[in-house]
Amino acid sequence: MLNLANQPQALSTTAKVFNLKHQSTRVTFEYEISMQLRKDGLFEAKRVWQGNTLPCEKSPYIAMETALWSPEAGLLQATMHQPHLDESASLDINHDSSTSVLNSKKTNYQQNIKQLTFTRRPCTLLSILFEITHHWTPLLAGEVVSFDYAVLKVQAHTGVSLRMQKQGAYRVVSVTPNNWFWRMLFGSTNYYFQGDVPALVKIEGLLEPRDRNLRGKYVEYLGRSIFDNPVDLSIFKEYGNE
Repeated sequence: MLNLANQPQALSTTAKVFNLKHQSTRVTFEYEISMQLRKDGLFEAKRVWQGNTLPCEKSPYIAMETALWSPEAGLLQATMHQPHLDESASLDINHDSSTSVLNSKKTNYQQNIKQLTFTRRPCTLLSILFEITHHWTPLLAGEVVSFDYAVLKVQAHTGVSLRMQKQGAYRVVSVTPNNWFWRMLFGSTNYYFQGDVPALVKIEGLLEPRDRNLRGKYVEYLGRSIFDNPVDLSIFKEYGNE
């Protein structure tokens, strides 16, 4: 376990990522993830993705995600940046509506602003870690929890359902799209926890980084993220449920 004795309200760790579509033990990506409780009671997280080569001057990283989250309101802000695609996006949420800003090839590299309305509590691939710990007890009891998964790179959202099941020594929380097409295309993203506590060991499913092939089409990745040490998220569960 990570030792949080000196920083009881923050953690930082790294993970190696393997491509689920390749029969190879070669590392495809690596990332560093940091999470902390701020003095104002909000939680923030950042994940920085690297490849297996040294970063260049234009691209100090492959991708970066951030999230600002509240136990009461859920996701408040989110950003993503992929320098090699000249792609960036942000999401600012106010109650049930939000402002989405995107700058990418899709917008002709001009800032496009779009208003989104959520019918459920919104989340991203990064903020879902806070939601899992926040809803740990009902998930452990077999309840299904629903969210609106926000996709910053297309300024849209779709419903997802979270459920927990026991797999050997693990508690696995599956995040599954409600829409049959997205479910067929990407399947579930699974979060593996050690025992009955929110100690994250690995994640399998959709990744944040993507590429563009020679025809200009985007290539999405499904991968397995294995953490260097189990990530003890119980501190965020404790503070988030006070």
